[in-house]
Order: sequence, then structure tokens, then C-alpha cells
Amino acid sequence: FHHTDAATSTGTVLTTSPVAIDLKADPGTQTSTNLQVQNNSTKTLTIKVKLKEFKANGDSGQAQIFDPPANDPSIAWVTFSRTEFSADPGVWNSVKMTINLPSTAAYGYYYAVEFVPQSTVQTSRNKVKGANAIFVLLNAHTNDEKNTLVVKSFSADKSLYQYLPANFSLKVNNAGNIYTAPEGTIFISRSLHGSPIATLDINPGAGNVLPDTNRVFHASWNDGFPVYQYKRIDGQVVSGKDGKPVQTLHWSGNVSKFRFGKYYARLVLVYKNGAQDVPVNAEVSFWVIPWFMILILVVILILVGFGIWALLKDSKKVYRWFGKK
Repeated sequence: FHHTDAATSTGTVLTTSPVAIDLKADPGTQTSTNLQVQNNSTKTLTIKVKLKEFKANGDSGQAQIFDPPANDPSIAWVTFSRTEFSADPGVWNSVKMTINLPSTAAYGYYYAVEFVPQSTVQTSRNKVKGANAIFVLLNAHTNDEKNTLVVKSFSADKSLYQYLPANFSLKVNNAGNIYTAPEGTIFISRSLHGSPIATLDINPGAGNVLPDTNRVFHASWNDGFPVYQYKRIDGQVVSGKDGKPVQTLHWSGNVSKFRFGKYYARLVLVYKNGAQDVPVNAEVSFWVIPWFMILILVVILILVGFGIWALLKDSKKVYRWFGKK
């Protein structure tokens, strides 16, 4: 359930736009929005529009769609310009969604509008009956609305890296009563309050955190030399026997970005509490030490040193032998 920055969501049969919509309206008023759907198949389809709801599914930002309870009054507030229509191949179709808020509406409502094709479509692999959903987040603004985010944890996945990337995880809890989209930056520096050598965006897609839920955001610092990258074949990431993506060390890049020593990652997270921006700070430190490379260099230096010592030792023996002659 990301913000409207994400333009479309493509399924096997349908493409919908946008992925999610953020609506704001006062209780006792009406608001509306246009939903777009495109038929990706080669024949005309009958598409039905179904209204459901969603909630957070874990802390990854994924949404879980479910049928609304029979006693949920917010479903009756919603109407569509059409609930069933024929969609020709490759043509965008618009459906207007209107929400009439009663004076008793308050806080957040989380709708999932499903577009369901009514025939099974033959694809290259098998027969798939696909459906797409657009997520609609409605903020029924009231004076006692509370926007509060709490940083539960901020960490790096390791305390010691041989090479970049360094991966960071930020766990945020919404302790308020309305959904909120945080923004933030991670500043990488050689000292805690030193000048940043890199900046990483947190939540660039403006994903929301729903009330009473946690959400984890990720960021990676990979601006180094050398650097681990995911192995790909035909553009697809290759997984190992353990199911994890395979990484290989790449030596292409700028040698000046060789990373060594202790680094600091300083988080500045910002969210709006309704009146002003509220900053939240956190820090974590980590080391980058290419110990295997250092070990090889030490072994090479020892071998070179031993060779020089042996050469000097032999030269002294030769000198003494000729001296006796």
C-alpha cells in the first residue's frame, strides 16, 4: 500500500492505475477519485468491480485483502459509476469511486477495489483468472487525529563487513490513530557528526504505516570498491541451494572508493504530526575491513621479506667464501 508515486500494477490479465490512492475529506462531506484498468488479453473481457478492505500483512509493507464484516458501515458509503463493464483489449477504462462520509466518520479507512475478469484467459503457460486491486486510503480528518511514529530499531545487518554493501533496517511503529508516511535519510560518515560521504533515502516510495502496526524499511550502501553484487542470468537474480541470492565480488569501479575502517550511519526520520514536521534520530556504527585481502598482502610481504633475507644471507656466505680465497 504505497503512495500514488507508483503508477500501475500489472497482473496476468489486467493492469490497474494507480497502485494506491491517498484521499482526505472531512466528516459529512463527499470525495471521489478515478480508477483506471486496462485489459491485457487479446479478447474482450467482462470485468466486475468489487469492494473489499485491507490491512497490514506483517511488517514488510504488504497488504492483506479481506471481505468486509457484514456490520461495517463504511462499505455503504462507497458507490461506483459502474460495477460491471466490457473491456476491449489494450483500452484503458475509467471507474469513478465516490465516498459519502457521514458526520460520524473519523480517522482512517482502508479500501481495496478489486477488478475481476469474468472469464478464464489463456496465457503462454496456463489458464489464469487474474484480478488486480487498487488500494484506497481515506483520512476522515478530525481534531483529535494523532500522528505519532516511534523508531523501534535501527541496525546494520553486520557489525563487520569485508566489502560493501552495508544493509540497514529501520523498524517503525505507528502509535497514532491515522496512517502516516515517514520520510528520511541515512547519512554515512567516518565520525558520528562528521561530513557525510554518502546519503541513503528511506521510504522513497512514500509507503504508509498503518495505526498499531510496525513496518520495516531497508536501505543499502553499495558505493564502494570492490563491491558485492547479486549474480544475474538473463536479468534474473540467481539463488543458491539455501534459497538466498548469490553474490559475487565485482572489481570494476573507482579505486578511490576503497572502504576501510569504522563508519557511522546516522538516521534522520521525519513525519508530519498534523501541525509540523517531527524529526526522529538514531545511529549505528560498523566496520569495513577487507581482512582476506589484508591477509593475502601480509602473506606476500612475509614471503618477500623471507626471500630478501635468504638472498642477503646467501650473499654473505658467497662474500666470505671469496674472501677466504
